[in-house]
Amino acid sequence: MSVKLSLKEEIVPPVCSSCGRIIHPRERGVAFYCPNCGEVLIQRDMYCRLQGVEYTCPKCGFTGP
Repeated sequence: MSVKLSLKEEIVPPVCSSCGRIIHPRERGVAFYCPNCGEVLIQRDMYCRLQGVEYTCPKCGFTGP
């Protein structure tokens, strides 16, 4: 039995939780779980990290720098 894979399915690029921009694979972004609830993966690009742009957890509402 062979499995055929499609290039169109299941490829979701990471998106910055602060500004909503797609994070390029070579960019120095960061990904971590929410420090408050620990259930939501927060992803930030290097520009938002350097500028200290706030992010908000969609589950618990925690806001961090």
